[in-house]
This record gives sequence, structure tokens and C-alpha cells, in this order.
Amino acid sequence: MLSETSPIERDITALKRRHATIVFADIVGYSVLAAANEDYTTARWLRLFKKIVAPAASAEGGRIVDVQGDGTLAEFPDVQSGLRWAKILHQASRVLDQQTSDDVPIVFRIAIHHGNVIVEGDRILGDAVNMAARLQEYCTPGGTLLSAEAALLLSPDDRAVMRDLGKLPLRNLTRAVHALSLDPPENTPVPIPLAPTQLPSVAVLPLFNLSADPADEYLASGLVEDVVASLSRLGELFVISPDSARMFRGQNPSPQRAARTLGVRFVVSGNLRRAGGGLHASFRLTDGVSGEHLWGERMDVAEHEIFAVQEHVTARIVAGVSPSIRATALRDAMRKRPDSLTSYDHMLRGLHLMASSERDAFIEARGHLIRAMEEDPSFAQPIAWAAQWHSLRIGQGWSENREEDAEAVFSFAERALDLDSANSLGLAVLGHNSAYLRRDLNTAQYCFGRALAVCPNSAIAWTLSSATLSYLGRGKEAAAHAERGLRLSPYDPLSYYQQHFLSIAHYTARDLEQAERCGCLAIGGNPAHASSWRMQAVILAAQGRVEEAKEAGYRLIALEPEFGIASYTSRRMPFQDSGVRMRFAEDLRKAGLPR
Repeated sequence: MLSETSPIERDITALKRRHATIVFADIVGYSVLAAANEDYTTARWLRLFKKIVAPAASAEGGRIVDVQGDGTLAEFPDVQSGLRWAKILHQASRVLDQQTSDDVPIVFRIAIHHGNVIVEGDRILGDAVNMAARLQEYCTPGGTLLSAEAALLLSPDDRAVMRDLGKLPLRNLTRAVHALSLDPPENTPVPIPLAPTQLPSVAVLPLFNLSADPADEYLASGLVEDVVASLSRLGELFVISPDSARMFRGQNPSPQRAARTLGVRFVVSGNLRRAGGGLHASFRLTDGVSGEHLWGERMDVAEHEIFAVQEHVTARIVAGVSPSIRATALRDAMRKRPDSLTSYDHMLRGLHLMASSERDAFIEARGHLIRAMEEDPSFAQPIAWAAQWHSLRIGQGWSENREEDAEAVFSFAERALDLDSANSLGLAVLGHNSAYLRRDLNTAQYCFGRALAVCPNSAIAWTLSSATLSYLGRGKEAAAHAERGLRLSPYDPLSYYQQHFLSIAHYTARDLEQAERCGCLAIGGNPAHASSWRMQAVILAAQGRVEEAKEAGYRLIALEPEFGIASYTSRRMPFQDSGVRMRFAEDLRKAGLPR
């Protein structure tokens, strides 16, 4: 007895298939153009479609299958005719740009794929159609992207001028697709969308491999991925996905062109070259609007160390890029009228004033941080910095009510973490003050563990964690953490703070010469920091230099008149290691400080 086929099986059998060349053309930045003037943009596009797009498809033996907004799906009998149609569209775009210089040009991104499609009436369906639509997302504006299947159907001469992008991961498709790019003959201006955030926007371009060794592409890709991840975790930048920047793989575009294409303000670019048994790498940060070179560094790595030092190289790049962008953004914020400042602008102004040794400027910093919170209550970073402001106020000796400031530290830090549980700054501030103010070292170590897991290149997390290690009596580890914080932010506005924690670490490790040197640097950076004078008095007393220690003690009392050894050691001294506690208390007495 024959089994009866199901309705769905009969439908599958009835499906019609054929091989076809599928071309998907998309207008770059159409939503930006439409947002500016929807009627005018629509009229321009419809005129171009009726005059050029549809007639040219018919002339090349193809047909328009579907039009959805700014996207056009077309079918052609072969790749050559589809490629000719793409060239006609690009040429028409350039001609229109020359004729209407006042308008932002209509620029196409076009993808071509050849494969098996399902035919239903006038429609074509299937994986091949989806692939063409997804491929165009990687296409350079004004250029054409071809799948390897489509490119193989062209002549070797046609393929010779194409740039090999390798395998690209396509959205919602399970396999990567090998693609080649036919780049535009010149830079193509495109409408830049506003970044979906007030944060400075940055793209990290694929590193240009000067040695042309395919094996180095893996290293280059890994470095870019690491840098993007590290910059993203800082919470202060909007970082473009490396998948979006992959369109520039194998190219060395101008930073301005890359910035316009990707819609960002800043561009990180660089190259790799293998020579002399090692690898030479250079990196630079450029303002994509002005073309200003903001930072650059060259690194030479021995052959046997290449993969071992990848983390170190990433850290150096982040240490150069992040402060340079912040400095440029601060310069922009200082130029703005007060009534036009964004939340991020207020935060930057607050950080600038927070580093001041002048009390009035320091107090003003809090006002900017509060304004930043009011402008954007969902932005965790200024809230975390407000927690740090109250912590610094206590350390400065400027707190008028230590208990209220301590309460504010924890309130702001926890509020920041409620908004963003992975905020490394909030975790670091909460960790430090759990140890410093509450003597809760278990919570402190947990917070620092999370902060550094989330953001391994957070300078402030490394710096603040050094204090907790000092309180535990682990001076050498503490010094290593503080030194790493310095390397990650060598020009930090709060550099005195970094040196202060380094002096504590060296004192704990009994390296008094280094402790004194770092203490002098801390005081030189901020002579009004009471904690630095207290530390310096202790360090000098430990070396038997009693008169100098007493002089440092006088400076402490001038800043913190109510200081007394008994109340400090019983209520405020953060050291938990008994040996360090006894030594610190004895050195306070040697310095002649009030009991």
C-alpha cells in the first residue's frame, strides 16, 4: 500500500527553483536624509528610480523584484549584467552630486550574489536573497560587494581590481560568507547619522598588514577586537562594532573618510609589519572632523613575544586613546555656552575641576556632576564620579561632616551600579571605600575583582585596588597595582592621587625611599591633599628624620585641625595588618602629631 504524501510535501515538490544573480542596492544614510526633509528626499529617490534605476535594470536584461523604502532588490541573468547595472547606479549618483552641489548626495551600497532561488510568481525567495541583503551591510559607500560565488563567474581581470575581505559573519545567517569589494574610485561623502548617545564616538579600523603575511591577519584582528572591547568597557565612549569597520580591511583610508563613512568623530588606525625577526606596529588616533593627529605610538615586539604581549599592547593603546579623546572632548565642552552643555559635557567639566587643589574649584565640580545627573538620569558615569568626589573630599580633609560624605559615597556608588551593574568606576569606588571607610576588606576585594574582570584596563580600578592590598599588608602587590594604574593613565588629572596610593604601597613594603619619592610627587601635584601630608609625615618619621616629619605634620594640622592620633587609629586607620598598624601608629607618634 502506497503511503500518501502530506500537503506540505506536495508543496515542497511543487516549488520552482532557478539559478540567478541577485543584486541588492541600498541608499546610504537614507533615514538621516528623510529625517531632515522627508518629502524632498522621497521625491529625489523616486525621480532617480524612474529615470535611472528601473530603466537600466531592463536594459541589462534584468528586472526589479521589490522596492522597500530605500532598498531595491533586482534579478539578472548573469553576474556581468548585474555588475554593469551597479556601475550605472554609482555613476548616476556621482553625476547627480556634481549637478546638485548643495544637496547631500544619494549614495548606493550594492551587493551581488549568485545562487539558487525559489520562484513564486514574480517573487524570488530563499537563502541566496537573504545573503545579498546582508552582504550590502559590509559594503563601502559608493562601492559594490560581491560574494565569492559571484566573483568567480567574472574574468580574472575583473577580479584583479577587487579587494578580498575574507569571510564575513552575516547577521541572522549561520555561516560566514567569503566576499570581495569593488571600491569606489574616490572618497564618497555620505550623510552621517547622529550617534545614538552623547558620548564621543570612535571606530577602530582593521590594522593594515604591510608585510602581506596572511598569518598576521589573525594577530591584527585579535588586537582590534581587544582594543574595541577595552574601550567599550570604560563606559565613556561609543565604540563602533569591529564588524562595521571591517569594510576597510586591506585598505589604508584617510581618517576623515573612515569617520564620514562610519559616522564617528574619532578614528584609531594603524599598521603591522614583520621584519628583522619581530613585529613593528604603529597606531594613531585622529579627529575625523578636523584631521588633527591626537596621539600615536610605535611598538616593536620580538617574534617569540608577539602573542604573550598582546594584552600589554592593548593596554598601551587604550592608555593613549582614552585620555586623548577625553581631553579633546573637554576642550569642546569648555567652548560651549553653559546653556548648551550635555550631561557628558557637565561630567567633563566636573572632572576637570575635581582635580584642582583649590577648594572653591573642587566644590564647583560637584555642581557640574549634579547637573550631569539631572540632564541624563540614566547615565551612570557622572553618578559614579560623584561618589568619588565625596571620597576625595574626605581624603582632602575638606569634609565638614565626614559621616554625611561617607553616606553619599555609598549612596552614589550603589545608584550608579543599579543603573549599570558592570560600571567599573562605580565598582572600584565602592570597593575602595568599603575598605577605607568601613574596613570591610572582603567586600572591597569582591568589588575590585568584578571591576577588573569587567574592564581589565581601568586605571582607577588598578589604582584604588592598590590601597586595599596595602591595608592587608601586601605592599609589593599593592605597588604593582598602583604602577599599572599609572601606566594605563600616565597623564591623569588626578595623578597626585595615583602617587599617593603608590607611596602607601611602598611604605607598606618598607621601601621608604620610593615611598618618600612618590609622596613628594603627590604633594607637588596637590599641596592641599591632607592624606598625602599625613603619609609623608609617617614616611619621614620612619626614616628617623623627625624634624622633617614634624614639618609635614604641621602642614597636615593646618589642613585638618582636628586630627588626633587616638581618634585616627581607633576610628579611621584603614590598615588591617597588625604589623603595619603598629608601625604606622608609632610613626605618627614619632612625627609629633597631637595625641
